[in-house]
Amino acid sequence: MAAGRRSGYDPAMPAQRSVVSSAKLIAVCTLISRITGLARDILLARAFGLAWVQDAWVYAFQFPNLFRRLFGEGAMAAAFVPTFTRMLESEGKESAWRLLARTLALLTVVLAALIVVIAAIIAVIWLCSSGAGEKMEARRLLLSLTALMLPFMLTICVLALFSSILNCVGSFVPAALAPVLLNICMIVGIGWLAPALRPEDDHGQVYVIALTVVIAGIIQILYILPVLRSHGVRLGWRWELNDPAVKRMLRLVVPVLLGQGVLAFGVFLDAQICILLTHKSGTAATATLLGWTFTYPLEEGALSAVTYAQRLYQFPLGVLVISLATAALPAFSRLATRRDWPAWTAEVRQSLRLAVFEGILAGTMMIMLAVPIVRLLFERGDFTAADSVRAGRILTLYGFGLWAFCAQHIVLRAFYSLGDVRTPVTITAILLPLNIAMNLVLIWMDAIREAAFAISTCTTSALAVIVGLLILQRRLERRLLDGETLLATVKMLISASMAAMALWVIHPFWIALAEKVTIPLLSRAVETLGLLAIGSGVFLFTAWLLRSREFNMLITRRR
Repeated sequence: MAAGRRSGYDPAMPAQRSVVSSAKLIAVCTLISRITGLARDILLARAFGLAWVQDAWVYAFQFPNLFRRLFGEGAMAAAFVPTFTRMLESEGKESAWRLLARTLALLTVVLAALIVVIAAIIAVIWLCSSGAGEKMEARRLLLSLTALMLPFMLTICVLALFSSILNCVGSFVPAALAPVLLNICMIVGIGWLAPALRPEDDHGQVYVIALTVVIAGIIQILYILPVLRSHGVRLGWRWELNDPAVKRMLRLVVPVLLGQGVLAFGVFLDAQICILLTHKSGTAATATLLGWTFTYPLEEGALSAVTYAQRLYQFPLGVLVISLATAALPAFSRLATRRDWPAWTAEVRQSLRLAVFEGILAGTMMIMLAVPIVRLLFERGDFTAADSVRAGRILTLYGFGLWAFCAQHIVLRAFYSLGDVRTPVTITAILLPLNIAMNLVLIWMDAIREAAFAISTCTTSALAVIVGLLILQRRLERRLLDGETLLATVKMLISASMAAMALWVIHPFWIALAEKVTIPLLSRAVETLGLLAIGSGVFLFTAWLLRSREFNMLITRRR
């Protein structure tokens, strides 16, 4: 053993290399998933633009996404995976397979009951929606799509369970590629099947697309089952709630569901507010609630515009920062376990500064080039120039908060490394009423309207970062927002200002150059990608001149 230490051998290194190799493969699969997802969104924008049909589609998709976050990602990651892994290691495969069978039974029964309840509520609302006309047709489109998507709610959560099993047995790529199958099925449905079956019928086409999603959920399960069998996983279905392992897992699930529920409910509630206060064209512009008659503050397409803007800001967030946060958590945790608080503080500061650097860089590009980015990706078919301006305005506002979205991931990992999952949830729960209140106030202002959802999200995310850092500082009695961090932030803001100024000066001349390209799509690509390259180059060059440590870390990949 001594010889092993002298030769530099570390028994943990093979496992660390395995994790790093798996992380690289997952990153590639995630990038493929995001690219196919972007292609799917481009086709949806071309087919429906910012119209009520697209709003209804986005709304219906909220339900599977909500339960995926609650049961699929939250419960599986925090409750099932640790329990299953511990049982697999300590009690053997047979015990682990029994736990899997009982978990699968519990998950399917709970989800089936929820589906029945939601379906019953939809049926009651449908029966109470008497009459005809545009308003009733719009409401029934929402209800029908939501009901049609309910089976996908079950398959997406079961897929998350199966993916967790594969990760536990050391297989990461098949589970990471499963979302690509969904995107491909949707691309086929949007681009070929729906127009072929229901030409010139937007309502009929969106129903076809919803069916392709349900079918895609089944295909994903069929795809993952042989992979499970190839790794020796034995599936079953056993309803036994009295099993001690199941009871331990349920004790973990309840707080996780409460915590995840707070996080997911904010997004879900935003969609409810948006859809309820949107005016469908061709219907009455006013409504009455508890004797109060008001004019709808939002126009159809509001939810779609917000969703497209969210997808665009989440792309750099996922590519740049999630990998940083994923790599940072083990480092934070090791130092916290050793109680090496000076090193932990330095590591958190460094990761935080790098995340903010990436957020300010990407955010500056969004602020200055939001409309060209939206135009390049989405402006075709039913997605008009006015739609580009509308979605671009929301994306601009999200750009101001991108630094906070990036920093929030590092602050969360800092709490997690201390074994604290409650404080971030508490902060979110306290800020949730502020988020709702801001939305309900700002959407009535003519200059804001649907952009309220971006303003409220950016504001509460920034407050969550600041409050989280202050709590960490007080708990550990160490300064995370020190002078060096302040100086680094000033350098980032100077770099952002120089990049913004350069884009403002160059933009008119660059547009004139791009217009000389006769092919419209190529002309947009020259305009947008060229300006992105120029703006990013000026930002990074200024950071280099200012001797920014974050620039060195980003370029030399010291992380």
